[in-house]
Amino acid sequence: MEALEDNPRLAATVEAVLKSEEGILDARANPLTGRVLVRYQPGLFSESTEILIRRALTFGPMSEAEFATFQSKTVPARLSFRHLLAAEIACSTINMIILGEFCPFVLGAVGLHILMHRHV
Repeated sequence: MEALEDNPRLAATVEAVLKSEEGILDARANPLTGRVLVRYQPGLFSESTEILIRRALTFGPMSEAEFATFQSKTVPARLSFRHLLAAEIACSTINMIILGEFCPFVLGAVGLHILMHRHV
């Protein structure tokens, strides 16, 4: 849906409204792609998912305050820098002892994490 592209506050509204509908198990609106994923129990609602999504769009985007609250509730727990660093040290130690090599994926993840938090 083009209306959702580059519009995270509207995507959050669509998610919240859809999740409040009877029979909807989960809903995810992706503001990057504009797509909506809806998991539902068949037979528990009479309208099509398209109608439900269109109705949710009529609510308009969340306010900044609502969106901040919504984000804090929906963002899954993230691994801290310490978790990533501990994983890299453990992986590197095991690989150095057994295989004689490092874990480039986890090392890259730690570097990416550091870069992302510098710019935030």
